[in-house]
Amino acid sequence: MKIFAAVFSMLFLTSAFATTEFSGLVNYVQTTYAEKFKDYPIMVFDIDELEYRYAQEKAFGKEKVQEKKRAQILKQYVFETVGVELSDNEAIGYEPYTTILKTGAYALPILMDGPNRRKVYKMCAVFPASANSNQRLETERITGLKTPGAYENVTYTGLQERLELNEMQLFSLYHELGHCMDRVFMPNNYNTYEVDAHDVHESESYAEVFALLMLEREGFGGTAKTRALLRNMYTQEMGKWFIDNPRNGFGNPLYLKGGIIYYLAPSLLAAGEFVSRNRNFVKGDIDNLLLKAKEIVETYSLDGRSFNAIFQAMSKGSVDMINQYHEWSTDNPSFFTQAYKDLLHFLDYSPYLLGLIVGDTPDSNEGVVLSKLAEKEFCGLSKEDLFSFLEEKREELKTEGLNYDSQVERQEELNAFFEAFAQCN
Repeated sequence: MKIFAAVFSMLFLTSAFATTEFSGLVNYVQTTYAEKFKDYPIMVFDIDELEYRYAQEKAFGKEKVQEKKRAQILKQYVFETVGVELSDNEAIGYEPYTTILKTGAYALPILMDGPNRRKVYKMCAVFPASANSNQRLETERITGLKTPGAYENVTYTGLQERLELNEMQLFSLYHELGHCMDRVFMPNNYNTYEVDAHDVHESESYAEVFALLMLEREGFGGTAKTRALLRNMYTQEMGKWFIDNPRNGFGNPLYLKGGIIYYLAPSLLAAGEFVSRNRNFVKGDIDNLLLKAKEIVETYSLDGRSFNAIFQAMSKGSVDMINQYHEWSTDNPSFFTQAYKDLLHFLDYSPYLLGLIVGDTPDSNEGVVLSKLAEKEFCGLSKEDLFSFLEEKREELKTEGLNYDSQVERQEELNAFFEAFAQCN
């Protein structure tokens, strides 16, 4: 049974030090999980708190001097939270994830030299996705659904299954936390001369499985299938778009394989099946969840040759690649039999999964239009009142029956909220 907004709010009630529901969630994850990880400091950034500090110091703007001012504020915030002293360059490296990239979700370690010439983590930062969202807008973000030319026959309204906003927010946050807690896949990527797309696929599979286990731990059950369908839809639709639009990658060697990297459905479904038979497991030690995620990924994620076979089929055509891998598996079975089997399975199973979620209902732009935010509503407010106002406007964005263009406009306004507050204060 899924647990939705009411219970979600009860789980993450705002603490004395948190002023929005988002801040309460960040504080909960930071104190319950991130701070308990002993290998190196992990910090979940509360962007509401940080942007408020930017506003108080009038530190917004594209100028270098403003960027440096924000970096200094960020340095102090990190030191207060986890006791790590960042260099100026390290703080400047983190700064874009709190400004121009703040709508996305990221896990970003700071590296330093360790034993045997390996890079180790000084700390790892989790930047959560923006709290300024609703079910539709967040679904579009994680699937790239509004990418021009990528989803010509797919609409949000036509989706046969969806996750609740709370579930997607938790998936995103615990996914990035999983990257930071990963002792195997992501550290190996940072210790490789040139990271391979298959290595990234394993790293993403690991973070996704860990996130699912954490959702189950927090009482948000039964999300594996829908999440798998959404991830598979991304593989099918965005995967082809990446291949068909290579210039958009600006030479990034991972770009063309972006869809296959996020073919996470097999690992997710396997994790969901495991949880359904082992309900109490997720309540145990976090290290056991991390080990289980590694085990599931090693068993169910694509191996290197299978990964390449699927990419070749999506790039050059399935018929030619089926014939090629059939020939190779006959001539050299120890190397290519599994890849051939996995290719055939993918070409049958992935389109089947796509058919389970895609419907033909067209989107509509009808609905209630939200009024624009007026500066006179929030200029001069105390911090407590300002955050209450922000929470109220976020809740309006979650209202059913809103005009789609109005949703997008409100999200843009909220993403620029603290900058607007800084200008009028």
